[in-house]
Amino acid sequence: MNILLVTLVFPYPINDGGKSGTFRMVDSLRENHSVTLIVPESTDLHRNELKKLWPDVNIKTFRQLPGAPKDGAMMSFLKKITGRKRTLTQEEVMEQEMQLNSSNLINYYFDDLLDVFQSEILLGIFDLVQIDFIDLAPLVHFIPKEIPKIFVHHELRYKRMALEKATLPEQKAAHDWKIQNTKILEIGLINRFDKVVCLTETDKQILLEDGVAKEKLEVSPLPMVMFEHEINQPFTSGNRLLFLGPDQHYPNLDGIDWFLSNCWSEIQRLNPGVRLSIVGRWSPEKRKWFEEYSNITFEGFVPDLETVMKGSVMIVPLRIGSGMRMKILEGVSYHVPVVSTSVGAEGLPMVNDVNCKIADSAEDFIVATHQVLNNPELQNTFTERASRILNEDYSSPECGKKRESIYRRALLGAATKL
Repeated sequence: MNILLVTLVFPYPINDGGKSGTFRMVDSLRENHSVTLIVPESTDLHRNELKKLWPDVNIKTFRQLPGAPKDGAMMSFLKKITGRKRTLTQEEVMEQEMQLNSSNLINYYFDDLLDVFQSEILLGIFDLVQIDFIDLAPLVHFIPKEIPKIFVHHELRYKRMALEKATLPEQKAAHDWKIQNTKILEIGLINRFDKVVCLTETDKQILLEDGVAKEKLEVSPLPMVMFEHEINQPFTSGNRLLFLGPDQHYPNLDGIDWFLSNCWSEIQRLNPGVRLSIVGRWSPEKRKWFEEYSNITFEGFVPDLETVMKGSVMIVPLRIGSGMRMKILEGVSYHVPVVSTSVGAEGLPMVNDVNCKIADSAEDFIVATHQVLNNPELQNTFTERASRILNEDYSSPECGKKRESIYRRALLGAATKL
């Protein structure tokens, strides 16, 4: 097949879960298909390195303006009440970074994306087109009717916005207004595709209940290199907790803020000397927010995760999200025990008290973390049982086969319409 794939992720360097999944899916597809990839611009170095790895992939880029388009509602309000610019509080910055206050599917637009996209479409050589991420879903309006259209939904936008709203101390009708309108637009857009691919069964069921046609819905997770590392066998606690994820992904920022504000001091009291390592790129401004908390190290990007995984208990205190959390699968591959919220473990075969601890309230999260930190038998039971999911459907070959079967069903469906 000749496939045109458009995504918001430039898949190199592979330094986070989203890039890893995208890279490995394209890497799998290019073995049997001709792939044209339209992605945001990156550095010349990264583009050249990716081209060396994928000499057979036609890589096209579009300009991405600094920062996602925002509606500016919060800033406009602050200017009105102050009459001048002022330094925003942590709470105001966090609210601005929520999709709830920054998402606008109508205004989200890149200047030359349509030009790049249409210049490829007009070649008339593609058997199907795949669009990733809801922000790019309006491209469906510019795909010829006869070409099968695949949409890959990495994160349900209206679901994430509703979860963000639930974290706020003040519940506003204006937020419900925006969530419901986003939902209508989101469902309407993806119903125009021939196939809608979810990363998890959970997201598929939500979309089915909310109006996406049953025959369109498919589940196809992102692939991950699932090999077991030699460390932590048996697991010996180093009295350290570990969090994976950069601050640019708002659910990570919210999760760490919630954990430190509600759990950390009590966990320290129960476990003297316990440390927390936060792995991923965090800006100096965001790090300053948490200076009051002791025994925390912002590790930055860590090229060899073995150095931080050894003896660590992984925490996933996420309250917001949709799709797959690659960080849990990565932790499992290093044989680290996991303590997660329900949102953090959603869509994965993680079961409370079987292969991990799942806790949603601060009190329960504290108790669960304390138990895992101090029970060697529980630690090794969890790591041994969790490692079994590595043999499930997350390998590149298996994920590639699933995606290819979806493509073939889409092609068959298109052929029957002719």
